[in-house]
This record gives sequence, C-alpha cells and structure tokens, in this order.
Amino acid sequence: MFALISRRAMHTKSLIFTFFWIAVLLGTSACGGASAAAPPAKRPKIQHIVFIIKENRSFDEYFGRFPGANGATAAKLSTGRTIPLGHTPDQVSHDIGHDWFSGIEVIDGGKMDLFDINYGGNLKGDMLAFTQMGQTDIPNYWAYAKRFSLADAMFSSLHGPSLPNHLYTIAGQSDGIVSVPVVTDPTSMGWGCDSVSAITVQFLQSDGSVVDKAPCVDIQTLGDVLDANNITWKYYSGLYGTSGYQWNVYNNIKHIRYGPEWSTRTGDQNQFDSDAMSGNLPAVSWLTPPNERTEHPPYSSCYGENWTVDKINSIMQGPDWATTAIFLTWDDFGGFYDHVAPQQIDKYGLGPRVPLIVISPYARAGAIIHTPYEFSSVLKFIEKNFALPSLGARDVTANDMMDAFDFTQTPSMPLVLQQRTCPIVATSSPFGEQAIGTVGTNKITIYNVGTQPLNLTSISLAGDSDFVLSPCTVTSILPNKSCNLTVNFTPSQLGARQATLTLQDNYPGSPQTISLSGIGSALTAQGTVLGPEYPYSSGLGTALFAIKQRLGTASQLSFTLTNVGLANILISSISLVGSDFTQSNNCPAVLTPNSPCTVTVIFTPSSLGPRWGQIRIDDNDPGSPHLVRLAGTAVNSAGNLNVSESPALYEQPTHRDFADDDDD
Repeated sequence: MFALISRRAMHTKSLIFTFFWIAVLLGTSACGGASAAAPPAKRPKIQHIVFIIKENRSFDEYFGRFPGANGATAAKLSTGRTIPLGHTPDQVSHDIGHDWFSGIEVIDGGKMDLFDINYGGNLKGDMLAFTQMGQTDIPNYWAYAKRFSLADAMFSSLHGPSLPNHLYTIAGQSDGIVSVPVVTDPTSMGWGCDSVSAITVQFLQSDGSVVDKAPCVDIQTLGDVLDANNITWKYYSGLYGTSGYQWNVYNNIKHIRYGPEWSTRTGDQNQFDSDAMSGNLPAVSWLTPPNERTEHPPYSSCYGENWTVDKINSIMQGPDWATTAIFLTWDDFGGFYDHVAPQQIDKYGLGPRVPLIVISPYARAGAIIHTPYEFSSVLKFIEKNFALPSLGARDVTANDMMDAFDFTQTPSMPLVLQQRTCPIVATSSPFGEQAIGTVGTNKITIYNVGTQPLNLTSISLAGDSDFVLSPCTVTSILPNKSCNLTVNFTPSQLGARQATLTLQDNYPGSPQTISLSGIGSALTAQGTVLGPEYPYSSGLGTALFAIKQRLGTASQLSFTLTNVGLANILISSISLVGSDFTQSNNCPAVLTPNSPCTVTVIFTPSSLGPRWGQIRIDDNDPGSPHLVRLAGTAVNSAGNLNVSESPALYEQPTHRDFADDDDD
C-alpha cells in the first residue's frame, strides 16, 4: 500500500534494462539495434556526465564508519574531551549551524573542535553534531560506495551554506556570496534573480565584513563554456513556484535567467527519469531534488536516498549507462562533525568534508580515493573530458578526478537497487534539564513518507506523569505532508524522567514508538537577556550580548543562578569556552536552597561576525553539567556588519518546511 515505486514502473525499467544488456552482449550499439561501430579516435568514453547535489551532510556523518575510509567514530569537544559519535536518527529534530561564520568557528584553525559550541550542535544535551549513520541507515549509498568509488577527501568549496556552494558547482566561484537569503520569496520559492520579494544575501568584503545585496550576479559559468563549444547541458530542479526551485542556481546568473538558455537549459527534476530512460539526457546534467528529498535536516535520509536511487536506476536502465559518469555529492557539512581539517586555499575555503560517490562503468571498482577534491574538481573533470577551457582560479588548480576512473578496466555492470520503505518521520529532541515545577515544550513532527494517506488510529503516551501530550488535530495525513503534536514536560522531582509515545496507524511497522526523556533539575538561571527562547539554546539558556559590538571593545552582562530545590547544590567548577569571553562569579562551593549567586560575563570580540562561547557549571545536581550558551556579534570600527541579528546568519530551512505543510 505504501510502496514507494509502482510495480509497473519497475517492470518497464527492468525490460528496458534487460534488452539493453542483451544488445550490449550481442555487440550492438548501446543506443539502438544497429551494429557497433568503432568510435571516433578522440571521442571520450564518458559522453554523459550527471552531477547530483544533495544537502547538508559531512563525510564522517555518512561514511565515518565505512571500511578503509578516512573516517572517525569519535570526536574532540571544545573542552578537549573525546567522546564516541552517537547515532543520527533518520530524521533529526532541528538544524545545526552551517553558515559562513559557523564554518570558520568549527574548523577552529584546523583543530576541528568547536562543533559543540556551534548553535544547534548540542541542543539540550542531544549532541546532534556528534552523531553519524551506518550501513543499515543508508544501505544504498553504501552499496554504491562499495561497488564504485568513494572519495574521502572531498571538501565543500566554501566553509558556509548551500547557495554559495551550489554556485561553485556551476561556476567554480560564488562572486563573493557567503550566505543564503534570510527568507525565500513565497511566489517563486527561489533564491535568485526572479524573486518577487526583495531578498538579499551577504557578500564578503576585503575587510571581512559583509554587505547585503540581491543574489543576482553575472559571472561566467560552465554552462556558458559548454554553449560556446556546442555541448549540450541542462539543469534539472524544481520548477518556478515549486519545491526545490531555489537549488537551481542558474536562476542567480542574470544573463542566463533572462537569456535564451533559460527555456532550453533548465528542466523539471520530474522529467529526468524519462529523459534518462529514453536516451535524451544532454552531455552534462545538474540534478537537484525537491526540498523534502534533499536530506537537509530535518528531512528524512531514507526518503532522500530513495529519490537518488530512482534517478540513478533510470540512468543505469537507460541506453546511455555505458558512457555515463555520475558524481553524487552533498553541498555542505550541515553542522555535523568531521575530523579532517580542510586546507584554506583562499579566503572562502575550503570548507569541511562532504561525501562524494563516483558512479560509472569506468569508476574504479570498490576504490576509496584519497585525492583532495572540491566542487570545482567536477567542473575540471568536465572540462578535461570535453577539452574545454577553464573558468578561473579554482578549477585551474583543482584536481581533475581522473584518478577516480580506470578506462582500461572491464566496464562495471549497472547496480539497480530497490527503494526502501522508510520509517515514519517522527522525532523529538531531549527536553534536557528543566527546573522542577517549570514547563518545557517540544514539537514532534509526524511526516508521511509513503504514497498513500497515513491514517492515525491512536496516539498515546505512557510513562512518568511529568509528560503531557497534545495530539494532532487530524487523523489522516496526505503523502509528503505532516502534522505536529506537542509534549509538555513539567518535572515534579529531581532526576531522569521518561515516557513513551505510541502511534497506531496503517503504515508498515505499526505501532511506532518514540522515547521521551528529560531531567528534573534544582538549578535555574535568570537574566534580562538570558532564556531558552533563543533558537538554539542549550542547557540553562543563552546569554545574548549586544547585537553590534565594535571590535576590541567590551560589553558586560550578568545572570543569576538559583537553587530552587530542597537540598544543597555542591558546585565543583564554573568554566568557560570561547576566546572572546571571560567570566567571574560569586558562587560558593555550597549553594543552599533558595540561595542565588551571580555570574558576570564580559564580551570583547576579536574577529568580525557572530562569536560564540559556552559556560559550563559542574555540580551534584542531576542536570549537571549545566550549559549556558554565549552569543554576540562583532562589527567593524564603522559599526557595520550589515546583519540584523546573530540568529539570522544561520541557514534556516527557509524553503517549505514541515511547519508549512502541517495538516493540523
């Protein structure tokens, strides 16, 4: 009932696949029934290149456990402590910072040790940045990596978010763009020249500051070079006004968006299957998914993997597989931990590692490629394969990826894979510590990843009475839609509290269960600028400093810690991470019931942009260690950074997210 692909479609693809390989074995042309002829002497064996770009995963998060790869299963924290990497659920409950400034922060001069103070990296103790998947979570991606070539030194081109990195996939540069728009135009669903709304992005200046301008630029792209050399190309994405349109970055190139190429060189990602199966793919294709299939948190990895498998199956079962190279990658690290420090080749990057799988009959079978690559490397491969001129500095110096291929090997057979039945996407982040008698609220999203309506029979909650459920207001969720339910946590006593949410429905594997957890604490923190309402606060809350603090000048704030319990709290240490912050306090070693103490923090920024730190309080309370996140923004001597507030700098899921698809 919930099969993700029809039997008829699979049967049709299988027949085409069978006839194609019978033709190959009989010595006929891969493009039809004519007798095989020797290709022209200089004609490359790769005549079709497909560049698939997904969203927001680091190499260690997807392939850190892959045998033989340079992966990690443990990570270093800002405190110097090493912890094992946990498990990433199929759908995570929130995003992690991966904007321009977050990328610089977590790299930390090559130490790769500040992922935990990056916002969203450790929300209420979930340590999301320090999680990873394994073979059972993304089995088809691992199957491709085992059969073909996996690159474990592929880096994002820029240590920032999606839009500038996508520009590198077509131009080998971003024209100075280092951010995504804070909002997406609701009419176009896009980020480019045709936006009806007055959207802006940040352009990096020579002094390290940023200015806000419209994301419509005129730079040379690989599409221009292909046109000049009469080589066909197309960018497949969501169409204007539909999910995933913002990933078509040719919309950010003015002369293409308003030139003749727009009508002939852009296409609907839904058309890709039929073009691949019928042999109508151009020589070079870019392919990006609708938003819900991108794997961008909080979307499902399984659901995104199924989309990728469908597209690759179409290539492998079509007539052009024998002459095709597929480059499957992810556009940035998404805030997830990676242990390899990227080389800083210019002021834009490189950024943290991302996965790359090279899939082709001539990809080195079962190889792990250790050569450093970036998105410009794919452009250089295309240029070298078709004898094209270079675009600029990045593709000139990038490694060309030819070492991922062996054109003398027996061509690899297609690897046609089955799509999976994905779990219902229902997630909840931990409540973390919550002062006894106070209320914390979590939203849990139930997302229908099937093809038929998801009918909810019942939603129930069992466990400690400290958890109270407010269910969805609908009983049926349409495909690709979601509903939100909320759970309130009001601890009545100290220590760990737990409950289980159970869903009864018509989806395979019903009933589904979701574990809920929280910790009753006796320590509270209060201050005029401190509180859990900050988007990615952790532990006790966030101390948010003045929005615009000039470099080298200081600002100060204080907050109060209070023991609201009935027993003494024994404080062993109060420590701080963050080079731009210092702290002092008058807290005693023994904080008696109803007693307060004060922590004072001074912020003296040394670099432009958002600056982050963290205070850690260790004691004998069940919520220990308690964390207070520190956040401030530094501007230049003119008082200028052109940002309205620190939280706006992270790449929000400004595309249509679950909140916009709710049925409740």
